[in-house]
Amino acid sequence: NMLKATPTIFVSPSASAVPYSSALSTSHLSGGTVHQPGTSTVVPGTFNWTSPATALTTMGSNSEAVYFTPSDTIDFNNPTGTASVTVNKAAAPVTVWPTPCASINYGAALSTCSLTGGSASIDGTFDWTNRTSIPGVSISVSESVTFTPTNTTDYTTATGTVHVTVNKLTPTVTFSSLIATSITYGQQLSSSTLSGGSATVAGHFAWTNLTTLPGAGTQSEGVTFTPTNATLYAAATGMANVTVNQAT
Repeated sequence: NMLKATPTIFVSPSASAVPYSSALSTSHLSGGTVHQPGTSTVVPGTFNWTSPATALTTMGSNSEAVYFTPSDTIDFNNPTGTASVTVNKAAAPVTVWPTPCASINYGAALSTCSLTGGSASIDGTFDWTNRTSIPGVSISVSESVTFTPTNTTDYTTATGTVHVTVNKLTPTVTFSSLIATSITYGQQLSSSTLSGGSATVAGHFAWTNLTTLPGAGTQSEGVTFTPTNATLYAAATGMANVTVNQAT
């Protein structure tokens, strides 16, 4: 009986890089050349990892065992060799991103909003990606959060987004100094002109319900202060007295 020949691995295959702690099987082998013994005749076939379940936990270049399976298994044996596989840092495995504080007021930096909870399968900490960022007014603004692993040798940081509520600022408004012109019974509040009053931002005072028909005498009615910059400042409400004269 003719003995099988053992071909020679002339060029080792290339291996794709994998993240830290990956199984060797996740690295794809490509290329490589195998010759018949003592010749330059190429033997067709495929390369495979000898121990595909091996977990790669050494950063950088790793030399791992491979074997070659020739297409012609009748005449050729399976030669063995090595291939170099690069192990890169793995992305930090975050499973749940943290929950931000209920809300902040416009003008406050993200650093004033605490992050609670959040989880990852490795140790590390969550924090705002840009702690000094001052977000605009919004019911729900997306902001970046970074998870920094304790083990920065084998893992990279991970980033995600959480949603923050940014409230309008509330101006300080003095309603007690408002003066309302008198009206006659049967007239709507819209007939009474408001003057006076003060606020820490520009804006105007108006009766909250212009169509109200107040009774005779001195009546306390609702007033709304609307800031000129309604994007950044919230409206405020208070009361003002109006004299309603009897109709003649």
